[in-house]
Amino acid sequence: MEASNLLPALLPNLLVWIAVVFGIAGFAIFSMVRAYRRPIERPPFPELVVETSSIPLSPAAQTLYVAGVGTYKAGDFRGAIEQFTELLNQEPNCAEAFHNLGLAYANVGDNNKAVRSLLKAGDAYDQQDTKEGLEQIKQALEKLKSL
Repeated sequence: MEASNLLPALLPNLLVWIAVVFGIAGFAIFSMVRAYRRPIERPPFPELVVETSSIPLSPAAQTLYVAGVGTYKAGDFRGAIEQFTELLNQEPNCAEAFHNLGLAYANVGDNNKAVRSLLKAGDAYDQQDTKEGLEQIKQALEKLKSL
């Protein structure tokens, strides 16, 4: 078969193949975006937030901490994640920031990051010898485990 005759013969099959591939890809992208944008039905920790830091923070870090707590209380858990992440870039030893970050991740349904942040908070609480903080971390991890 000549090359000039091959294209018209394959064109209908090629168009079907392209339609199927783009249909599957479109459905997958739509599903992922929908799952990402849809909030989880009931956040596990909607009102639980540690309001004060046990270590002294710089004025800029303290401002971020207060803003993060306020954002969390307002129910904007993604915004709180951004603020606590920025705070931890400045103050990497703030156990309460890791704690609140873990709770916020759990509230948006990212349990892997929630567990990692809560474990980091537990390590920081352990270094500070804060038994109450460690107990709160244990309770939060148990609740996440039961979900």
